Amino acid sequence: MKPILFFLGVAFALGACQRAASEVQEAQQRLTAVDKWQIQEILIDEAPVFKEGKHLPHISGVKFDVYMDWVRFTTNGAFEGHFKDSTNTKKFQWESYAKQNVIALRDTVAKTGGWNIYPRNVYADAFEMETRSSVYDPPRITKVTLRFLKK
Repeated sequence: MKPILFFLGVAFALGACQRAASEVQEAQQRLTAVDKWQIQEILIDEAPVFKEGKHLPHISGVKFDVYMDWVRFTTNGAFEGHFKDSTNTKKFQWESYAKQNVIALRDTVAKTGGWNIYPRNVYADAFEMETRSSVYDPPRITKVTLRFLKK
């Protein structure tokens, strides 16, 4: 009987490590606890087009030549991202909206942008941010998802 309890305890502990955040405050704590997050994957309408530094063939033909290879969140609301091959970083502002259960990123200069992070996509070692845009296939709305891993 004891081996079964031990196994269940280990299984529960391992499952808890991979549990998504349940609300924005928990997601916010997880995002700011990591010094840098590294890009792992870019998806267009749930299909991978970029993974581990390589472009993947996709029916849309979309290629990301410019992308943030790492990002970081600070507790004062700053979001800093480094574009691949760039010598500087880009700064945004993030805000949490408890009522909508989302963390949103906006451009600090233009006060625009639409990247959202939902707690259901924030783990201790990974997170996703997403946006919807008609830029890639006008006038159709395309969902773009960026997946980051703890660096």
